[in-house]
Parts: sequence; C-alpha cells; structure tokens
Amino acid sequence: MNNFNNLGESKVTRALLIINIAVFAIMTFTGGSESTANLIRFGAVHKGLIASGQWWRLFTASFIHIGIAHILFNMYFLYQLGPVFERLYGSINFLIIYLLAGIMGNLLTFAFGNVDTISAGASTSLYGMFGLALGVMLNYRGDELLRSFGASFLTVIAINVVYSLLSPSVGILGHLGGLLAGVILSGIFPVVNRSLSTSTQVISILAFVVIMILFIRIGMKSMAVGG
Repeated sequence: MNNFNNLGESKVTRALLIINIAVFAIMTFTGGSESTANLIRFGAVHKGLIASGQWWRLFTASFIHIGIAHILFNMYFLYQLGPVFERLYGSINFLIIYLLAGIMGNLLTFAFGNVDTISAGASTSLYGMFGLALGVMLNYRGDELLRSFGASFLTVIAINVVYSLLSPSVGILGHLGGLLAGVILSGIFPVVNRSLSTSTQVISILAFVVIMILFIRIGMKSMAVGG
C-alpha cells in the first residue's frame, strides 16, 4: 500500500508506467510484441537502421518490450524504484536522467552490439537508477544518510549484473550503458536540497558528451567495416 501511495505522488513514474503499458498493449494487438517486424516498426534498436539515420530509435526503444515477462519484470522494478529516485531528484530531473540513461544504454548496444540484433526495453533506464545509487554513494561520501542509501543498492546491483551476464536473452550492453550513464549523471544533477561542486558537474557533463560521441563513432565505424 505504501508503494501505491508513493506512486500517486510520483507523477513522472506514473506517466512512464502508463506509456510503457500502453505501447505494449498497442503492439500486442497490432502484430505482437515478439514480432521482429513489429519491433522494428515501433522503434526497437537495430544497428543498421540507426546507422542509416534513424537515431530516434535510441529514444523509442526504451518504451518497447519483448513479451509479457519482459514488461512485467521491468514495470515491477519501475514501480519499486521510480518513486524513490523521483523524490530524491525531483520529477523533472528524474525524467531527464531516466531518458538519458536509456539513450546511453542503447548507444552502447549500437556501438558494440551485433548488427542483426534487435533490442528494446526500459531496463536501460532502470539500470540508470542503479547507477544513480552508486553515484550518490560516491558523490556524497561525507553525507552518511546518502552514502548509506547508495550503499544499500550494492547487493541488488551485483545480483542484477551477474544475472545479465549469465542470461543469453538479456541485453547486457544496454544494462551496462544505463548503469554508466546513471553514475555520470549523478555528478550533473544534485539530489534535492543538496549541492554538487561546479567542477564535478563540468567534468561529468564533459564525460557524458565525450562518451556519447565515442559510442556513436565506434558504432558507425563498425558498420563501415562490416559493410
């Protein structure tokens, strides 16, 4: 009940849940959420199509899920984690972080993924929240409350990363990209009622931009070599 009440106060998390579920329902009734053709039609990550100019897939893929188990698992985690981090960062910053983590996760898949792989899912953004937890632990080392909050996620993060590595059906690249994004973004966006040094924010912004450009260049170069 407490989670349900928190969800009522977390407008961005609630909106994200609704959008993800709505997209899944539409896909289910217009060809299926596991149909390769339908996944591509709705905007899943496809390396060749992105390289040809369909960069919007880096955004849309985070709202697409492949099968009922996929969306149930991700929406459960969004339901559990979303309100926590939305309160911690504020609704607007939380939304920006969520979207950017998804984009970086999908970019890492574009950079190093197989050319024929189709990938999608909110887990790129959800791993961004795990990255935020790590970043909070590192950036607020002198604040025992926030340091402990970040450290409380270590076991959950470790279990999820190991699961991603061991499960062949899981897009580990997207997960790691989202995790990396969360760590970096925690140095750009301060926790509500806390502050970050200007140097930390500048370095984090530069790191985020440089890594995004690097992933794009690697992905494009791999397509040129493959072609």
